[in-house]
Amino acid sequence: MTLGEKIRKYRIMNELTQKDLGLMVGFSAATADSRIRKYERDLMAPKEDMRKKLAEALDVDLSALSDIDIQSLEDVMQVLFLFEEELGMTIERTEEKTSLCFDNKNKDHALLLSYLYTWFSKRRSIVSPDGTSDEDVIRQYERWKARFPRDNQNYWTEQEQALNDFYDPLVKKTGRNQKPIVLLSEFILHIRELIRNGIQMEATTILFGVGDSGLVLTFPVTQLLSSEDSDVVSAFTGFLYDLRTLESYGMPVTTTMLTNEKGTQISYCLRLSSLSGMYSTIIKLQAYEREEGKNDWDVQMFEKQFEADLKTYELNLKEEIALRK
Repeated sequence: MTLGEKIRKYRIMNELTQKDLGLMVGFSAATADSRIRKYERDLMAPKEDMRKKLAEALDVDLSALSDIDIQSLEDVMQVLFLFEEELGMTIERTEEKTSLCFDNKNKDHALLLSYLYTWFSKRRSIVSPDGTSDEDVIRQYERWKARFPRDNQNYWTEQEQALNDFYDPLVKKTGRNQKPIVLLSEFILHIRELIRNGIQMEATTILFGVGDSGLVLTFPVTQLLSSEDSDVVSAFTGFLYDLRTLESYGMPVTTTMLTNEKGTQISYCLRLSSLSGMYSTIIKLQAYEREEGKNDWDVQMFEKQFEADLKTYELNLKEEIALRK
């Protein structure tokens, strides 16, 4: 579909005439319809600033007015080959259907997989139990596609803001009553508090370059916002206070939001190689805290080993961050 065809499609979706759209983007009454007609017939290509105005007037994401124009099945195949090479897509085939598959556990393409999940959810929602599709629902689905990924990003922004609104006052209060962490071992103890209080957390590492890595910790937003357990709220507040402290020392911290079968999740990327070394310790802690039926011997042996491990993490975080910078 050419850019002109896309403009026409979304103009009709919004029940606008060519003149209506032309006036909305700033053309005079005398030239409004003719300018839009030239765009739709691909006789003239809108410049970047005009494309932004068109996207706003049509209430679509700017990416919906891209120059991508696949004209043939051969073009489709070349795109699929690119998916295979760059995104690890595989092809599977049975007598009934041919499927294009992505590995849902591939952390390198987490955002793409989140997009695919939301698409799957929206696509599934347009078919009613009796197998029919309501016209209004179909129109909503088409509107969602036209606004993609803007609606996704807006939702994630709202969720992150809700977390900030809830926890920021608690973090400030913690800062008045608690000393900031100094040693890496203190941070590990606070991570253990998260695990002990049943906060669902997934830990992964990320490599930015030689000698440059980080730790990524992911949490379900619903648990953090809806928990009535004061210990959960307190533990996560302490974690956020630690992050603010590390940021004040100069460590980069970035957040991302994703949605999948587990719900909406927020990830914190802590860019410090010393922290990525905590990964194996976190996995051990999670396995230990989840284990049922531990006897006194198990507890004593684990705690003894954990205490020994902590001694290897007695690094001054402020000095370590300054050294890395």
